[in-house]
Amino acid sequence: MQTLEAIAKRKSTRNFDPNKTVPDDLVDTIVKAGCQAPIGGNQRDSLHLTVCRNKDILDEINQFTAAAMKIDARDFFYGAPVVVFVSAAPKQMAPSVEYANTGCVIENMLIAATDAGVDSIYLWGAVQALAKNTELCAKMGIPEGFRPVSAAALGYSLSGEPQARELSVSLNANYI
Repeated sequence: MQTLEAIAKRKSTRNFDPNKTVPDDLVDTIVKAGCQAPIGGNQRDSLHLTVCRNKDILDEINQFTAAAMKIDARDFFYGAPVVVFVSAAPKQMAPSVEYANTGCVIENMLIAATDAGVDSIYLWGAVQALAKNTELCAKMGIPEGFRPVSAAALGYSLSGEPQARELSVSLNANYI
């Protein structure tokens, strides 16, 4: 698949088949693509990836998130069998660069996933709740001093393969 075709075809999946796993080699390829993202100041030691296939941990995050948001329990990962969490250690010389760096890592993974025929979604809310639970972060192996920022859920949609959209300028833009 060509890069622009993968970009046009990528869409957020909110109904993963929880019984269909993503092969380890594809997960590894997707994670490697994330590691090729541009990182501000090339400070690669300021990021940490946690690949989670453990349903019990994902359920624990779901329960904690629902309680923190004071809503009924639900699956914030949409049944995805794999979730890749990106954590960052804030850098004082470039405040908030961890958000840009994390976004670049996640976007690379989402495009690589689409290229490999794997569906995905960029996650924020449940990850922000998780960041407040230091015990659960430690249980996940997130290093001290790092904070979960975002995640990519990976799997296969119950709705079938996404169709490519036409690339267009659909955000407010001006050319000068």
